[in-house]
Amino acid sequence: IAPAALPTLVGVTYRSFVPNLPKLLAACDLAILQGGLSTCMELTASGTPFIHVPLQNHFEQLVHVPSRLRNYAAGLQMSFHDLTPDALEAAVSIELAKAITIIPVERDGATRAAAMLAKLLV
Repeated sequence: IAPAALPTLVGVTYRSFVPNLPKLLAACDLAILQGGLSTCMELTASGTPFIHVPLQNHFEQLVHVPSRLRNYAAGLQMSFHDLTPDALEAAVSIELAKAITIIPVERDGATRAAAMLAKLLV
């Protein structure tokens, strides 16, 4: 969707591509997103609260992503069918008022993978 095709709203900025997206996500007070795993995990790793709205009938976003996020106590999932302006406003208010309790994301994946591969070469 071209950003120019979307309605102009005060305080809302549309971006079609964001270089260095993790920095922007870390700077957010709260993110609202579709619910892909990469973006959800970037937000989780940065400790940024977020609301994710998975695509309907999308296995990864309805099953796998919520399962991963539960491991980190991260994100609030909302259904597209329940996403009214009032419901979203209430969810944003609640999420912004919460203390951040996200469980830290492991950051040693490359080291662990290298150790596993090293064992295969012995």
